[in-house]
Amino acid sequence: MKPGQSELQVIVESLRTISETQELHGKMLVALVHALDGPGTGESELVTVLNDISIALKYQYQSVEAFNDRLKNLPALMVRTLEAELPRILDEGP
Repeated sequence: MKPGQSELQVIVESLRTISETQELHGKMLVALVHALDGPGTGESELVTVLNDISIALKYQYQSVEAFNDRLKNLPALMVRTLEAELPRILDEGP
């Protein structure tokens, strides 16, 4: 989590990344279908499209891994937050 970023902001950012990933995958699949469906200029066009898809998937994989790391750290972050804030909240009372 970046300094000054709340847990909610991290979740929103992560969900936005998931949404962008799905949108990008859809665009990549459309590009692939068009490359395979239409009259192409030969094998090199298909190789170019597949290479573009491969690069995009690698980038998205890194984003998903970062999201996964955030999720793994979330329980520990919640525990630390509760340990730090719960006594103060209980002391304040209603």
